[in-house]
Formats: sequence, structure tokens, C-alpha cells
Amino acid sequence: MGRLALTELRFRKTLRRASERAKPTGPYPISCCDVNHHQVQPRQLCVRLLIRTSLHSVPVFQHHLAIRLLRTSVVCAAFAALLSGCTTVKFVELRERPVNPITERLSKTVFGARGPSQRTDAFLVSSAYRGGDDFVQMLSHCGNQFGGNRHREALHAYAEVSYLAAQSAMTKDSGLAMELCLDAAKFSWQYLTEPDEGGQLIDPNADRHRETTDVYNTSLQQLLRLVKNRDDYRLGQTIRMPVTGRRLNVEIPHPTHWLSDDQLGEFQFVADYELKNLRNRHASSGVGVPIVICRKRQGGSSSLESYYAERLSFPATVVARFPHVDDETEQPIRLQLFDPRDSDGVVVNDTLVPLETDISTPLAWFLTNPQMSLLDTFAFLRSDQAEELEGLYMVQPYDPDRIPVLMIHGIWSSPVTWMEMFNDLQSDPAIREKYQFWFYMYPTGQPLTFATASLRDRLKELRRRCDPHGRNARLDQMVVVGHSMGGLMSYLLTVDSEDKLWNSMSKLPVASIKADRKTHEAIQRVFFFEADRSVDRIVTIASPFRGSGYANVFTRWLSGSLVWLPSKTSSLSELIFRQNNQSIWDRMFAPRTSLDSLDRNSAVLRLVSQTAIPDEVVHHNVVGVNKGGSIAEWTDGVVKLTSARRDDADSEIRVKAAHGEVHRRPETIAEVRRVLLQHLEDVGKRGFPVVPLSHSVESSQPRSNSRMAP
Repeated sequence: MGRLALTELRFRKTLRRASERAKPTGPYPISCCDVNHHQVQPRQLCVRLLIRTSLHSVPVFQHHLAIRLLRTSVVCAAFAALLSGCTTVKFVELRERPVNPITERLSKTVFGARGPSQRTDAFLVSSAYRGGDDFVQMLSHCGNQFGGNRHREALHAYAEVSYLAAQSAMTKDSGLAMELCLDAAKFSWQYLTEPDEGGQLIDPNADRHRETTDVYNTSLQQLLRLVKNRDDYRLGQTIRMPVTGRRLNVEIPHPTHWLSDDQLGEFQFVADYELKNLRNRHASSGVGVPIVICRKRQGGSSSLESYYAERLSFPATVVARFPHVDDETEQPIRLQLFDPRDSDGVVVNDTLVPLETDISTPLAWFLTNPQMSLLDTFAFLRSDQAEELEGLYMVQPYDPDRIPVLMIHGIWSSPVTWMEMFNDLQSDPAIREKYQFWFYMYPTGQPLTFATASLRDRLKELRRRCDPHGRNARLDQMVVVGHSMGGLMSYLLTVDSEDKLWNSMSKLPVASIKADRKTHEAIQRVFFFEADRSVDRIVTIASPFRGSGYANVFTRWLSGSLVWLPSKTSSLSELIFRQNNQSIWDRMFAPRTSLDSLDRNSAVLRLVSQTAIPDEVVHHNVVGVNKGGSIAEWTDGVVKLTSARRDDADSEIRVKAAHGEVHRRPETIAEVRRVLLQHLEDVGKRGFPVVPLSHSVESSQPRSNSRMAP
């Protein structure tokens, strides 16, 4: 069980225990709801239980009843407002029936049975067929037409009738249905791969030929369904047909970092799922069956295995290649798996035949994970327990030849927020070929300085595992993209703190702090840091460089009351405040959570405003605006334009969108794509610098080999 599953289980247990402890008492009880009650939404349940446990943790005798009721009302109202736009996103839904592109073309009897399409029926009539509705007679007749004037039409008719016969036999004899599906795929493949009169292969996506392509794809998919359901089939195993004994050998013609024999796990059919909440579906038409492969975990054999998310999935297309119809040898049928992100098609007779692909649905299937449903809320309110989730995650196997793009989410969010952008970026072949995407998940309730310190540690550890000798130039060309507070973290990765941050936090020199060695090491880690030299370029999106109006006294008090911080974080902060002799009032509103960090007068934002990133790091900025009467009032609803702008940025664009939507907008995604392509161009120039030509007149006399004495 992975980190997400363990933490989800622990969170559910925590909520259950909290519900038991927070039973209503007194004349004004808080309404109680069962943790497993099906009518309560997870986020509503989370908030109610957190409110109750927060109140229950304070002894009743310390408060008057009126104060308790007032505080409860305030907290409930505030969280209702904060959570009103937060919903669990579902990216795919299981269809009632899989997509079947040939159903509409088939005829239908009065009893509901399917019959030949208009095209096949016309062929049967024109070729003098007299056998009625008997599929066996139809197949025999079509077979007799092979090699004639209408050979290709006979192949199409044979394939379609085989598919119809398979559908008819499905409930009575699944073994026979498998054989017929294989024949349908075989003869449609023959149709598609036989050269025309000019010696060229036909286009499988041309209007007339597309009908046969659909028969091939649908028949092959139905065969794989029957195999999977009949024999508890595991992808990669050889398939033996139950009646004829024909063998289908599985092979991967072009193994990749993604697609290899040892990573083949369970698989699903793309046709079974309907895409939701992703703006674009990136797919292409051609031959084959698009599937979703759930990656098989490699145990302890890989030092990077912990970076791969649970249920990590990737797209593939299955193609069945058959020997020629006249080949009498016992050649096995080849069932080939292609990675659509690395293969444009399948080569047949020196011609590239396009693949049927879908790279969006596998991503959406991976994201539709019940364990992710409460990540954003959980990571904000329970930062103490969300530490187990904190870390870098890869949604594709590490490739030393690709440049990392690190994406950092903001407060009350999770890496899922990037999937609209990631879905569109991975559809670009140039970006897909040159980049790999990493995502940072962190407890967003933590102060900004602590969260950034953890990110620096994670990057150092990953570098040690991927490149222990520090020789991989690709890892020194990293691009970091951050939204909201994630943008501030991106910025902090590029600067040296020196003693500015500490001096803003404490009146005492760090050496005067009375603490043990580990505490001093923690202070150095959080408040004294150097820039990460592997970061080459950053993109900040809707980031509050000068703070946010939402980080006011009330919201900071509210977050301080309800956000659980890790003990080492809260104890270190308390130690610094106490030894600086702060008053009780100052300590009550002292910076403790991420919202405190976003106050315009916070120490970390003063550091950001006072420190410029190095000249060698390129900074691109995206600002969101969706309301405001004047430039001074323009805002995205959370961050004002005047706070999000950076005069020292190398480029800056303005996008009309609310704060939570800026990074999902097409304009922002297009800007990030432009930046990544520009980065490739700049990196290429660095690797192969252009030396300006110098024009000079050379003498026709031969050069002397003699040198002047020094």
C-alpha cells in the first residue's frame, strides 16, 4: 500500500475518532453526523469534524457558552465561504456502453438483431448472394469472391460478417466468438495492408476505408475483452485461441522508459470511459485499440520507485499483425504494443500506418482516484499528518535525457490542479520528447519558509539518486512552474537568503538562541539558504509577491485555530517567538501558517521584495485579472494586480481569469508552452554557441611555419 493509501486510511480513522470524541453536550449541541453517512459530502464532513474537534480540544470550563457558540458560528461561516468553490474533480466516468463506431452503420431487424451494413448488403446483392440471413452462408460466399474483381470489397464484407457472427455467438459460445473476432480483425487487416493498383497502401482514415478500420479496431477490442474476461488474462502473456489453437504473441517493438515488459500491469479500454473536466481530449485516428495500462510497481529494485505515484498509468495502442491471407505456414499472430507518445504509427511494407491513440483518457483515469478526493483540504488543515504525503512525484519514469519541469501548486490545492495544463503540454511532440514533468506535493498549511526548505531537501535527495556525480547537464536546466504560493516557492529557489530573512524574524542573532544542536540545524535549514543552481528558468502564475488581502488578521487567526502543524514546525516557531520576548498578544498573531506568510508585511515577502533573482535565471510571470474598476483595484479575486506584477520579470502577460483558474486558462497554457519551447532554443544555443564570422583578407603567399622567439 502506497503513501496515499496509508494516509487516506489514517485520515479516515482520525475523522472517525474525532466524531466519537466530539459528541454534543449541553443545551446547544452541534449536529452530529455519521462518518459513513452517504448523504454527507466528504468536504462538509471534514469541516464539521474539524470544527468539533477544535472546540472539543479546549476544556469547556474555560469558556462561556455564548463564546463557544459565537466561535462555532464564525468558523462555520468562514469555512463555508472558503470551501464554496472547492469540489472534488472527477475526470472520467464509466460509460454505460463502450463506444462502438460501427453499430450505427449496421442494419437492424424488427426483433432488434444486427445485420450487415448498407455497404456489405450492396456487395452481397451485386455478387448474387442467395443464402439469406445465415452468417455461415455469407462467409462462404464472401470467401469465394477473394481474388476477383471486387477482392477488397469481399475482404471488407467477410470481416464485417465475421464480427456480426461473433456478436451473435457471444452469449452461447464465447470461444467461437473469440475465433470470429480474430477472423474479423484478420481480414480487415488484410484489406488495409494490401497495396492498391499503384503499389501504395491505402489511407485507413479515408472516408470509405475508415469503415473497415472501425471493423478492425472494434473486432480486436472485442477479442481482447473476451480474452481478459475468460482467462483472467494478464497483459504480456501469449494468447492461445480456444478452438483453432492459433497463437497471438505479445511484443513491444519499441520499448521505452514508459512501456516495457516489466511494467505491464492491469489494463482498461479507453472506449469504456468518458472524459470529464478536461478541456481537450488529445487523440488521433488510425489502426489499433487504445488502452490504459496501470504500471506494475517494481518493488525495491529501483531507487526511484518511491517517486512514482500509486496507480500510475500510461497510454498504449494494441495492434494485431497477421501473416498474409495466402500464407499457409504456422506463423503466429503478433500482438504489438505501441506507446503513442513515442510512436507515430506502425510500419507496414515500408509505409507508416497511423495509430488510433488517446493520451488524455489514461491521464484522466489515473487522476480519478478516491484517495485524492480530500488531498487539498487534508494537506491544508492537517499539515501535521500530510507530511507523509509531502514529496516529489513523477507521472512518468525518470529519463536522464529529458529536462525536468517542476510544477508546484498553491494553498489549499494539490498536484491535480496542474492536470489541465499537463494534458495540453504533453500533447506537443517537441515538449513530450524533450521534457519530463515532476510535481511537488506539500502540506499547504505550513509556513512558506518551511515548505520551501522541504522542497530544497527533496530536490537535493532526488539529484543524489538520479545523478550522484552531478554530471547530467539536463538536471541543471530545470524549469519550475508555480501557481500562487507555489510561485513564491519557485522564486525562493533562485535566491540566497543571507541573513535578511532571519533579521526580519528575530531581533536576536542566531548564535544567541538558546537551543540544542538539532534546533540550530533546523534554523539554518529554514532561514539561511542558498539558491538552487539547477533551476534555469521559472514561471510564476498569480503569485502574491506583495501579499494578499485574504491574509488578514481574521483569516490568519482562523487558520491558526484550525490548522494542525507538524510539532517540529510549531515548536521551532514558538521557540523563536518566546526568546524574542514577544507579548502574549504578539505571539497570538505571530506567523504560524501559510496564510501568515502571505501577509504583505511578513518576513518572507520582505525577502522576496528585497532580493532579485540572478541574471542567469529567466523569470516569466503570468498575472490574473477578472474584476476591478481601476488598475489599482484590478484583482483575480485573491491577489491584486499590483501584488502579482514583477517589474524585473523577463516577460509578463495578463490573463482574464479568477485566481483558481489562471493556470488552467488556454492563454496561460500557451504561454508556458512558448516558454518551454524558448527554453529548448536557448539551451541549444548554449550547447552550440554561434560564433560570429570575421571577414579578413588573406595573402595568397604560403604561411611561414617559423615562429618568432619570445
